[in-house]
Amino acid sequence: MLDLVFSFSLFSVLGWIIEVLYRSSVNRRFVNPGLLKGPYLILYGTGGIVLCGLVSLFGHVNIIFKVLIYAVVTTGLEFFSGMVALRLFNKKLWDYSDNRFNYKGLICLKFSIYWTIMALLFDHYVFPFYRDILHNIPDTTKFIFGFGVLLCMLVDLYKMVHDHFFGYPSEEYKLLKKEFLERASNYLTNPAICKLKDSLHHRDKNRLEHVMEVAFYSFLIAKKMCLDIDAVVKGAMLHDLFYYDWLREGPRLHGLRHPRISLENARKLYPLSKKEEDIIKKHMWPLTIIPPCYLESFVVALVDSFCSFRDYIPCLRRHLFRDENI
Repeated sequence: MLDLVFSFSLFSVLGWIIEVLYRSSVNRRFVNPGLLKGPYLILYGTGGIVLCGLVSLFGHVNIIFKVLIYAVVTTGLEFFSGMVALRLFNKKLWDYSDNRFNYKGLICLKFSIYWTIMALLFDHYVFPFYRDILHNIPDTTKFIFGFGVLLCMLVDLYKMVHDHFFGYPSEEYKLLKKEFLERASNYLTNPAICKLKDSLHHRDKNRLEHVMEVAFYSFLIAKKMCLDIDAVVKGAMLHDLFYYDWLREGPRLHGLRHPRISLENARKLYPLSKKEEDIIKKHMWPLTIIPPCYLESFVVALVDSFCSFRDYIPCLRRHLFRDENI
């Protein structure tokens, strides 16, 4: 675990240095690449870890097979990270539109060849050298550097996500809150949903407060990402529709079973689309193993996990959002 964190942090920093040198020389001015403000790139950290794993698995196979594997993996990572930045944050971190044989400006044949060559060089020269020196680095150094960079990265990422999805001016925030309450009013007048306020959920928060919070912040994200807002609000409002005290009673394996219990209860109250059912059924992912089928389901699952985590961390409860009550 320590070697993994250290390697991820090291490759992230080295990748940032490589990108800064390349882009700054091309643009003839200093360019800080990536989404985050700090001197690290998550793509390079992830790519370095993946390449270490691939070299360990396929280090002695036929060179043609290696080229194919490295080309597919490096190009796939580049495309995925580019799509995430574009889809989530509306930022195009690079643009290959002027290159021939490009796809959506996010990948192109020329740079796929470059990445494959770099992966082969990593295989033959970098990885053997790195593997040897890694064992000679003191664990204290690995811990301080690895977790220090990772902590900075997480704080940087948190601030960027918060500012992008929730950093609205006060007046706009109030209007969005009003719009959410209008969309949620249909559910708040239903006695079966109002009954959730009688069930304690996390610490001093009842279940109705929890689903309202998850629904509101999922609504803000869905709004920013132009997703199906009605499905997000409906799925989030119904995702924990059960009435037992899960800390003291209820079925075994509550975390795995309560999404289906909630789904069955929700079906009795409202007609549900496949997307809305997926949101309710998969809101505990990755605990439920099978991943969501829709981006809206991912949003609700992530917001639910973070809100649950936040309920037990006092500093996050105070500073994450502008108010506690929806």
